[in-house]
Order: sequence, then structure tokens, then C-alpha cells
Amino acid sequence: MTSASGLTAEAVQGRSLTEIFPGLDKGRLFSSIASALDTGVPSLLTHALHPRVFPLSTRSGRTMLHDVTVSAVGRGPDATCLIHVTDVTMAVRRERYLRARQNARYDAVAASAPDVILTLDDNAVIRLANPAAVKHFGYSDQDLTGANATMLFESQGAWNDAWLAVQNEGTMHQPVELVGRRKDGTLTYLELSASRWQSDSHVFVTAILRDINERRAAAAALAELNATLEQRVQERTAQLLEAEEALRQSQKMEAIGQLTSGIAHDFNNLLQGIIGALNVVQKRVTEGRISDIARFLAGALLSAERASALTHRLLAFSRKQPVDPRPVDVNALIGTIEELLRRSIGEKVRMKINGARDLWLIRCDANQLENALLNLAINARDAMPNGGTLTVSTANLLLDERQALQHSLPPGEYVRIAVSDNGVGMTPEARERAFEPFYTTKPIGQGTGLGLSMTYGFVRQSGGSVQIESKEGEGTTIEICIPRFEGSKEERPTPASEAAEGRMDADKVVLVVEDEDIIRLLVAEVLGELGYLVLEASDGSSALRILQSALRIDLLVIDIGLPDVNGRQVADAGREQRPGLKTLFMTGYSESAASSGFLVEGMQLISKPFTMDQIGAKISAMIEHS
Repeated sequence: MTSASGLTAEAVQGRSLTEIFPGLDKGRLFSSIASALDTGVPSLLTHALHPRVFPLSTRSGRTMLHDVTVSAVGRGPDATCLIHVTDVTMAVRRERYLRARQNARYDAVAASAPDVILTLDDNAVIRLANPAAVKHFGYSDQDLTGANATMLFESQGAWNDAWLAVQNEGTMHQPVELVGRRKDGTLTYLELSASRWQSDSHVFVTAILRDINERRAAAAALAELNATLEQRVQERTAQLLEAEEALRQSQKMEAIGQLTSGIAHDFNNLLQGIIGALNVVQKRVTEGRISDIARFLAGALLSAERASALTHRLLAFSRKQPVDPRPVDVNALIGTIEELLRRSIGEKVRMKINGARDLWLIRCDANQLENALLNLAINARDAMPNGGTLTVSTANLLLDERQALQHSLPPGEYVRIAVSDNGVGMTPEARERAFEPFYTTKPIGQGTGLGLSMTYGFVRQSGGSVQIESKEGEGTTIEICIPRFEGSKEERPTPASEAAEGRMDADKVVLVVEDEDIIRLLVAEVLGELGYLVLEASDGSSALRILQSALRIDLLVIDIGLPDVNGRQVADAGREQRPGLKTLFMTGYSESAASSGFLVEGMQLISKPFTMDQIGAKISAMIEHS
């Protein structure tokens, strides 16, 4: 009391509170005392202009801010009151200073904000407007301050609803879109967010208005685009169809070119059979030996009949071929041809075989599976000119619906056979076209373009699928999936070599490899008449078995375009076993089709159709100069 009034304890003793503090409001003091004595609850003495503190004049004449609390001591007639007066002047000044600093920071943020920020009183009168508000609405700061915010909005109903929501709930739960009107009369689209706050006894609302004109313009443009989408889709579809038709025509012409090349090759084979057979018949008739010419005439007739149907067969190419399906143990089959595979890929390439334990059986043509694996192995070898690793692996595979869809197969149990290399890999175009008949990335004369196509056809006939995974510079994996066979394995003898073991002592031995039976028959006949011992093979894999046997072979006569392994690949594999083996290539393409470097020392080429005298002379010259 003494510090608040500036009087000593002796000076205030016995004096009334109103004498010590002349400016004290007696009515409020007596009301607070009565309330404290009546209820026993302390009460705070307040001032009309200062709700939280009470200003009192000290002896020095200064007005200080005090916290005046009235508390009852005891109850009943003898109760007295304890009045506690605390000087809070410095605390109030500190609070006001901090609030001023906070308002300064708020003003700085509002001044630099891109959004319109308005401070409104509880009657929606604008008390503060930031520079963005002045710029956006076109009014001066003096025009805005003191004006009612309602004048800024065209959508009066939406503004009134938003204002009532803020007054009732204290904040807006989600922004509201409003239409505003600038000073020049133009409309503007805004998004309103607002919240209510209190300072001392006054209530204010901060309203933030975000410019959404660009967003609405973008939405309108999108709506217009959607409205015209159908028309634009139709126009674009027409353009795509036109381009697709042009591309289809281009692809059709390219396919015709490929088919024409393939047809020419096969026609030359058929013509060779006809011309060669008639040559022999003519020679036999001239010499008076007509007892066995019927088989040559039958061969010529068969070739002519096949020629008549060749065009339709190739144009409707369906990759279908005769098959002899049997239960096959894939691991055992790979084991029987492992040595053949190793010899075919050469010493530069390392081969790994990873066979799964308890591998399921499959049902397919074992010979065609052998040919497919041999062809894939040789393709892998060609993709690794500097050497590498060839991996042949098997596994049991259970495909669910999603996996089966990726393999274009029904869900179920399959055996997976994968042939992988770490060679040059395939280009995206090569992957896309790999299964097309007659498509090859090898030089002319070194690949028929039928190997993968026929592998695909064989696997599809067996109920399976073939997939290619390849990346340029990293290698290629060919994956074959064939359905599991639930039955038991039937034993069948391994096909014996067509070469006769008892002919090893013959003087000169020629191996003739040709898939056309009539051509092989004619060439063998000519060679027999010239006194040579003839070994015959109808495909590349059979030829490789003979070349890797102990049989003597002085000359290899082989067609380049074999259906499984091409003639050059067979010759290269044979030369690894028999260095310097002389080779005469037969081809249905022209001699110019053999690119530079195709023929090396000890190799010659003859184009179909040729006469029997021509090939006889060629063979004799090559053997005699050996």
C-alpha cells in the first residue's frame, strides 16, 4: 500500500482507502467489498476504461496502473476485507510494447503479401487494407479505410453468408469463391478465407482474398477443350488412320519384297529338282539305261506339283510343320546333345548348363526341340564374336493369371527352357521382327531368316510360347515355355546316324547336306556315278553329328538355306573339328548374294539351278586339287 500510494505506513494508518487514493471510484469499491463479503470469493476491482487494470493517482500526482483485489477475511458480522493493491504499470507497458512489435511484423507480412488482406471490425468496416488490396480493387487506401467491405463484392448473398459463418463459428472451414467488383466496374473472381480474433474488448476479422482469375480462365479453357474433344479426337483419329494406312502399305510392300526373295529361293530349289531329274533321265535314255528312271521322273513331277502350290503356301505362312510329339525329359535331351552344342559354339564360348532338379516332362517333337536348341546356341555364338558365356537353363514354372497373360498362355504348369548369352544384344527393331519369316540381321548368304520363325512355330504347335529379352551391349535371353506333360516317359531309341560305319575305307567321301530330297538324291546319284562314296544328311543338326564323328570326309557339299542351322554355321562348326575341310555351298540365291568375306580358302559356291554336269565338274575339280 505504501509503495502504491507513496505514503509511509504511519501516514496511512487509520485513514480510509479513498483518502489514500483520491481518484478511487467509491461505488465500484463498495460493490466489490459487498460481493466479497457476501460470497467469500475474491473480486477484481475494475475500471470502465481499463477492464483488466485500475489506474490510481499516487501522492506525487502520477497515475499508475494497479491490480486491485478485494478478499473477505472471516464470515458474519465480524468479517473484514483485505484489499491487495499491486503496481502492474511496467508489466502492462511491456505487454503493449510486445503487441506493437507483433503488429509491426503482421503489417510487414501483409504489406508484402500478393493476396488481398483486409482487417474488418465486427460491423465489416475496413480498418486496414494492404497494398495488394489497393492495387487489385483500384481504390486508394483512404477510400478503402472506413468503408464497408460489402461494397467490394458483386455476389452479396455469398459474402453475407460467409460473414455470418465467421461471426458464428470464428473461422471458415473451407474457402468460398466470391465475385468482386473493382472501382472501374470490372468483375474479379476471388477466393475468401477469414477468421475472427479479439484485441482487448474489440473483435476483428482478418479476410484474405486470393485472385483466382487465371485459375478460372484455365478451367474455362479446359472446359472448352473438353467440349470440342470429340471433334478433335475424330480429326486426329482420321489423321492417324491415314498415316497408319500409309505405314501398312509400306510394310506390305516390304513384306512382299521379303516373300519374293524367299519364294525365289524355294522356286530355284524346286526348279533344280526338275531340271536335275530331267538331266539324269535324258542321260539315261541316251545311254539306253531306262530301267530305273521312274524314280527320277517321280521326283521331277513332285517338284513341279510343289512349285504350283508354293506361292499360296508362303503367302499364308502359318509356321506349321509336321511334328511327332512324344513325352520328353528336357534335361536328358540336353545331355544327349551337350557335346554337339559345345562343338558347335567353338572354343571361344564357355557353356553352362543349369538343369532344374525334378524337372517336369513335356510333350513335343524331340528332334525339333534339338534343332531349336542348336539353332539358338549357334545364334548366341554368332552374337559373341569375341567369346563369352552361353547358358542353357531349365526350370519348373507355375504361371498365375497375371504371369500367364504376360506369356500369352493360359494359367498352369510349364517347363521353362532359357538360352542366354552375354553378347552384343538385339536392337528394338530386331526384337520386334525376330520371329518374322525370312527376316535376318546377318549378311546375305549367312542366314535364312527362318531359324527363329520355325522355332516359334514349333513351340506354338506344342502349346507354348517364346519370348525374347535383350539389351544392346548386354546380351540376349530366349525363353521357351512348354506345358507340363502329366503322363510317364515312353522309351524310344535315339535316331541313328544316316552315315554307314562300314564306309570308312572308301577312297573319297563326300557329305551332301540338303533338305530337298530330290536335290539330295540327284547330287548323290551324280557323285556315285563319279565313283565317290556319298553320305547324306537332310538338315544341319544331322550333318553336325556326322562331321563330329570319326568318319572320313573329303568334301562337304551343303545348301546354305537349311531350315534349322544354316550351311555356313554347319561348315564353320565342321572346320573346328576338321580344319581345312573343303566346302561347296549350294544356294537358291544368286552367287552375288554371298557378301565379301563369306567364302574363305577351301570354300566355293554354286548357284541353283545347275546341271548335273556342272556340279559334277565342280566337285571333281575340288577333290582332285585336295
